[in-house]
Amino acid sequence: MSYAVVFAGQGSQHAEMMPWLSTDAFDTLAIFEMEKTLGAAWRTTLRSEALRTENRFAQPLMTGTSLAAWETLKPHLPCLPAAVAGYSVGEIAAYACAGVLSIPQAIHLANVRADLMDRAAKGQVAGLMSVSGLSVERIVQQFKNLSCAILIDYDHAIFGALNDDLDVAQMKLSGAGAICNRLGIGVASHTPMMACASSEFAEVLNTATFLVPNFPIVVNARARLCRRVDELKSALSTQISTTIDWASCMDALAESGINCVLEIGPGRALATMWNRRHPAIPARSLEDFRDPRGAARWIDRSVG
Repeated sequence: MSYAVVFAGQGSQHAEMMPWLSTDAFDTLAIFEMEKTLGAAWRTTLRSEALRTENRFAQPLMTGTSLAAWETLKPHLPCLPAAVAGYSVGEIAAYACAGVLSIPQAIHLANVRADLMDRAAKGQVAGLMSVSGLSVERIVQQFKNLSCAILIDYDHAIFGALNDDLDVAQMKLSGAGAICNRLGIGVASHTPMMACASSEFAEVLNTATFLVPNFPIVVNARARLCRRVDELKSALSTQISTTIDWASCMDALAESGINCVLEIGPGRALATMWNRRHPAIPARSLEDFRDPRGAARWIDRSVG
C-alpha cells in the first residue's frame, strides 16, 4: 500500500495560493532560502499578474513554496512515497523531496534555470498555449511552427512557439472546435527554442553534487522511474528543450502500484489530469485541504 507525490509547475501560482504557508510553514528552511531571492514581501508580488508570471520570480517561488509544503507535510505522513514526479520546474522540487538535492541547492538551481531560460529567450516574443479537443498529432502536422512542449493526452497538449504563430494557430484551432488557453509564461519552454538554456544548465548540473534518491523519480525527459544520479542530471537539463510526455509520466507512476496521488503546489491541474487518465487511483491537490495535516490524514486513509 503506497502513494505518490507530484509537484506542480510554473503557471499555477496565484495571489491566494496556499494561505497556511504564512503560519504553518513560515519557519521552514525552504521559505528562508526562497526569501533570500524573492524577499519577505513575495505575497505582495503575487498580487501583480505581470510580476508573478516572470521566470525569475515564478520558478524559485514554485520550488520554495512546494518544498515548504513538503517540509510541513512530511512529519505527518505514514511513510515515504513510493515514487515522485515533478511537472516542468516542479521536477527540481521532486528531486529535493527524494533527497537528491538539498533545499538550498534546489532553490539555487531554480534561480539558475530561470536566468538561463530568460537569456535564451532574449529577443524572442514567445509563449505557451494549451490546446484540447483535437488530435495532438493532427495539430503538429498542420502547424509546423508549433512545438509540442507537454503531451497530456492524445487530444490535449501544451504548445510553444513565437506569439505571432500562436495567434494564428489559436484563431484557426478555435474555429475548428478546440479549446485554446494562453499560459502566463513568456518563453517557449520544453521546445528547441530553449536549446541554449538546456546545454548551459547541463554544464551547471555536471558540477553539482547529486545524491542517490530515497525513492524513484519519474523524470520528465524519459517518462520512467529513475534512480541513477547520472541519468537524473541529464534528464533535468534535457527537459528544458524537449517535449515532456506527461501522459507517460502518469502511466509510469500508476504502474508502480500506488494507491493514491497527492499534488503539492498551488492549483489542482495535475490532480485533474490524473483523475481523467487514471480514475481508479484517486488524486487530490494540497489545495483541497485547509492545511497539510488534512492531506496527510487522507493519504493515511487511502493507503490503509
